[in-house]
Amino acid sequence: MYFHPEFERLFFPPDPYGHRISTCDYCNRFIANHGSPCHRHLFVFVDGACARNGQPDARSGIGCAMGTSRADQLSAPVTEAMDPSPRRTSQRAELLAAIHGLEMLVQANVEYREDCSGLMCANPDIDYTVVGDSEYMVKGITEWVPQWKRTGWISMRDGGVPRNVDLFKRLDAIVSEYENQGITIRFLHVGRNFNRLADGLATRAIPASS
Repeated sequence: MYFHPEFERLFFPPDPYGHRISTCDYCNRFIANHGSPCHRHLFVFVDGACARNGQPDARSGIGCAMGTSRADQLSAPVTEAMDPSPRRTSQRAELLAAIHGLEMLVQANVEYREDCSGLMCANPDIDYTVVGDSEYMVKGITEWVPQWKRTGWISMRDGGVPRNVDLFKRLDAIVSEYENQGITIRFLHVGRNFNRLADGLATRAIPASS
């Protein structure tokens, strides 16, 4: 079982949005808990890992978990099809994990509504939260990207093109697409101790050295 034993500490106090993260007894997915299960607020934990970070022979993997069931988890190596960049880095792996985790969580919404319809809140609106231990990923998409979009994707710090801008654009495009549909997307930064599940999935996905 990939569930970190200290994970419940994340439930108290609530996250910055006032949610207590718990698991649904019915579907085993991560949800908000306000004294009773609430499937209006859904969470996915994401992480990226990289061996020999930034080196020509670097290898990386991503991990995503929207629940404790293996069916609700993704552990995948970063391939050229996933990322055509010639070099693997931990930062790119973190961003790829966020991209795939968000897509995975939103696409699972239909299953939530069908399998747990009796546990849905009266308010049909659902928001999705991507949880990760990468401050670079969370701060990048929530703080830096809005600035870069105002400056034509140019860094105000040095006047150059931001590193990994291609992946930030991909993630921003997905967020914007969902927000245009009235879906709320959030990003939450947590300590590594609270992200052991996704971390383990990402680490196990790193391809063996050739």
